[in-house]
Formats: sequence, structure tokens, C-alpha cells
Amino acid sequence: MKGEVRNPMTVWLLSMFTCGLYGLYFTYLTAGELKAYLGKEDVNPVMITALSYFTCNFLGAFQVGKLIMEAQQRAGVPNPADKGVVAWALNTFFCGFGNKMLQEELNKVWEAGGGAPATF
Repeated sequence: MKGEVRNPMTVWLLSMFTCGLYGLYFTYLTAGELKAYLGKEDVNPVMITALSYFTCNFLGAFQVGKLIMEAQQRAGVPNPADKGVVAWALNTFFCGFGNKMLQEELNKVWEAGGGAPATF
């Protein structure tokens, strides 16, 4: 099951103009999409979102970054990288810009079409 290709600029602007509320929703959405794509039952989108809220987005961005890297590897995206810490820094200092970067990386997975997503 593939996730939705979103416009990264829209993700960033919504994260910025909602004072981070869309960023929490974005974390929940992407964690859910990645859980379904990777077939990982141990991924809990609600817990990742709660950790994101209580740690100023650090643990949420860190976990989503790792999941995106794993999804990129499965989809055959060249040079997958864990950009969770960079996303956290960008979110902290540039008002949600890290969510834009994470969405760009996630779009690579959904557009690659490679890799067989896990089935339930």
C-alpha cells in the first residue's frame, strides 16, 4: 500500500501557519502510511505523534526519518539516508521546514513504485 504524494511546499506552509499543529498531523499521517507500507506492526503512529509533541518534535522526526530511510531502501531509491535529525533542526529553527524535506524524501518512495509493500 502506497501513501499519498503531497506537495512539500504545502506541507511546509501548513506546518508554519498552524504553529506546528499540522506538523503533528503530518507526523501521524506519515507514520501510519509507513507502518502500512513496511508492514511493521510495532510502529504506533499515535505514540510517535505524542513523542513528537512532548519532545519538541525531536523523537517524532527521528523515528519518521528512520522509517523513511527503510522505505527508500525497500523501494530501491538510490542513496537512502536517515534525515530525521536534520528535519528536527530545520523544524526547530525554520518553522516546519523539516517537514517539507521529509515529504520530499517520502515522495521519492511513493513515486519509485519499486519494492513490494508488505501485505497484511
